[in-house]
Amino acid sequence: MTELQQTIFDQRTLQYGSHRDLTPGVQSLLYTLACVEAEEQQLQEFCDNNGTCYQVTGKSGDVYSRMRPEWQQLKEARMRKQAIIARLENWIGEAAPKDDEFTEFLK
Repeated sequence: MTELQQTIFDQRTLQYGSHRDLTPGVQSLLYTLACVEAEEQQLQEFCDNNGTCYQVTGKSGDVYSRMRPEWQQLKEARMRKQAIIARLENWIGEAAPKDDEFTEFLK
């Protein structure tokens, strides 16, 4: 585990551990979250420095932009992060209540 991952893991462990006892499965989920958040920070820094696109010259000589693979990786990391956080918040019972059709009808 890198220093950044360890810092994030320790922070999340304190945050989520203050709500409930951490099971081995939740600790593993927190480890994964720490890895994803560290990856997100590194990819965001790369995109900040280099941009989200780069220029390519095609066979015909035309110049066009292509999305950097790091930008796609960043978007995917954020989706994984959202899924992990949603699962953790459901586990501790702090997720936003889901509206169903009946609730919508009563409004």
